[in-house]
Amino acid sequence: MRKTTWVGCVVMALLAGCGGGNSSNVALPTAPAASSPTAATAAPAAPATVPTVPAAPSAAAATPNALFKVGAATVSVAPDAPVYVGGYSDPGKPPIQVSNDPLEVRAFVVAKGDKAVAFAVVDSTGWFAEYQDADVGNGQFGARVDAAKKLADRGFNVDRSAVMVSTTHSHATPTLVGIWGLMGSANKTYLKKVHDAVVQAVDTAASNLKTSELWTANGDIGSIIWQNGQGTDHVDGFAVDARMPLLWARDPQTGATNALYVNIPNHPDEFRPFNGAVTQGFSADVPGYVRHQMDLTIGGVSVVGSGTLGRQESPGTNADYAEVSYQGQYVLNALRLAMAQAAPLKSDTIGSSETLIPSITVGTSPYNQGLLNLMKYNAQAAGLGGSNCNSALGGSCSVPRALTAPWCVGSCSAGSNGSTSLGTYATALRIGPLLYISNPGEAFAEVNDTVRGEVLDAQSVNVVGLAGDFLGYNWAPSDYTTLQFGSGDFAKYNVGPDLAQLTADGAYANAAALGFKVKPAKDVVKAPYDSSVANLPGIQFYSTQIATTPTSISFYGSTAQPQSNYQQPNHVLSAIAWDFGDNSGPVTSNSQDRLSHAFTTPGSYKVTAKVIDNNTGNSRSWSQTLTILPTFSVAINAIVSDVDSTKTQLSLRPDGGQGKLLAARWTCPDGQTPQGLTVVCNRLPRNGIVQVTAWDGAGNSASSQTSVP
Repeated sequence: MRKTTWVGCVVMALLAGCGGGNSSNVALPTAPAASSPTAATAAPAAPATVPTVPAAPSAAAATPNALFKVGAATVSVAPDAPVYVGGYSDPGKPPIQVSNDPLEVRAFVVAKGDKAVAFAVVDSTGWFAEYQDADVGNGQFGARVDAAKKLADRGFNVDRSAVMVSTTHSHATPTLVGIWGLMGSANKTYLKKVHDAVVQAVDTAASNLKTSELWTANGDIGSIIWQNGQGTDHVDGFAVDARMPLLWARDPQTGATNALYVNIPNHPDEFRPFNGAVTQGFSADVPGYVRHQMDLTIGGVSVVGSGTLGRQESPGTNADYAEVSYQGQYVLNALRLAMAQAAPLKSDTIGSSETLIPSITVGTSPYNQGLLNLMKYNAQAAGLGGSNCNSALGGSCSVPRALTAPWCVGSCSAGSNGSTSLGTYATALRIGPLLYISNPGEAFAEVNDTVRGEVLDAQSVNVVGLAGDFLGYNWAPSDYTTLQFGSGDFAKYNVGPDLAQLTADGAYANAAALGFKVKPAKDVVKAPYDSSVANLPGIQFYSTQIATTPTSISFYGSTAQPQSNYQQPNHVLSAIAWDFGDNSGPVTSNSQDRLSHAFTTPGSYKVTAKVIDNNTGNSRSWSQTLTILPTFSVAINAIVSDVDSTKTQLSLRPDGGQGKLLAARWTCPDGQTPQGLTVVCNRLPRNGIVQVTAWDGAGNSASSQTSVP
């Protein structure tokens, strides 16, 4: 069962055709859904205006890539009362209300004509598609339906497939799913608050659309994804997904950032709400850190979600916010470097598709039948479970995922017999040549790589993690052994053996419905394994910076036991031996210790860390090349407008640094504070001072000032 909405390219007077080579609009059939809203007749809200130099007659030709309108918004989801925590095994911990940093819903809306698509990201470990009893409609599915209605009210011809809702998977948030923490009355009230915040965020973003160029790129965060060693929830010898896709909405006249949407393919589970006896509070973890820093520097509203999540653990183990900031600095640097390489989309196609995955097998051991049992025993009006819950399952039941079709089919009540399957929806959005696919859980890299191999003409297939539902890990059972999984909880939190393949198949169907060229037949999800690493120790590090001006860089290095040593006595591993590539001499450190190294001269440095297994003599190393850039500075160009002599056009001349400017924040003599790479200040008062702070493609900042002529 699939429904699709589509808008083809708009042929502009100055263009011979669309970026994809089509010269006419393409209409795909739309299968009506029961919850599909009816498009309103009112036109979409007009975009906010941005002061610019008066346009020359050829302004349209100067900005041929201003193809979209984009809006973004932020809504707080701070708890109004103490609520139970989700994300770690803390069922005995009390409910809390305090937050270390803000919990939010952020939305990013892209529009063209009467078509729109929306991303909404919630700070939560996970959120079911649908719920039981009085909470029906408060899941991701209901939020998508209601947000789509708001878009329709604003004149957009959309249905629920146009709204993709996801969670960050931060492990320091109030539980919405009853796993780890209980779904008591306060958490159910909070569930409704989150639903309402998603609807509000999408609606507010759609009310504040700005004409934009959409720039895109894929960053690389490979060093912060454990892939060179075995450990809890990361598996040695298998490929990871290090691609960090971004959509960057920029003002076509000034180059200022209107909004940013990025997916980080890494588990944000560093910060813990309870750190020993200390209650640290809730946290948005690394996604929260990144978006806050981007708001302060690059400007606009940054919407940060997750990408591929399964097996995508980071090296850090410290549970406080200091480690979050270190990891956040690395991701920020990688993100800005990607933005410096971004290019504008030249195709304005917008579309959405939804496919029902109706029969997800509920597997026997080692799969998580416990999830289904907890759902069954969370009976109607039973609070935290039915009367037989504790005796049947040995604990409180509070997993209120829906037990009605299509979410559960067959034996879906306590005491019933027969087969049971779960259902959910796979969604996909098309923005120009980009395909965004949903993972209704934590898919392993091979699931999403399968889709990338099946879709033949997409510029990029981008993953939205935990979008639409929360069904645990997605992996192909035949590809892994108990030894390889080791101490991980992949089997415990996997609902059945076919979820990975069905997730990939749903993406394949959606890609075809959206007009992408796909292979004639679907591929089988398969994870190749490098058996040569099984007897090797693990080692990996990440640095807080990949490219920067001369400074001291912090490194976090970790080691791990060989994969083949699972449940055996630990081998004795050496200290980490470091070579910073600058002839500074060898340095050693202990595993999971942080150390700093100063790079004083611009250049390229290959940093290598090595560990030796003293029991076997086997060794292993991890390397990363760091770029030390020349000192960054900017000078101001000030030119009196030849159209309006009361205004001065301002731009920048960068020197050193990464070489590309991402953003600039100005203060005009009259107190106005425009943003952008080319802005206008009033010339009154005469001979006043204009000030600017600018950021380059590595996040280096520089300030300057001059008198306005």
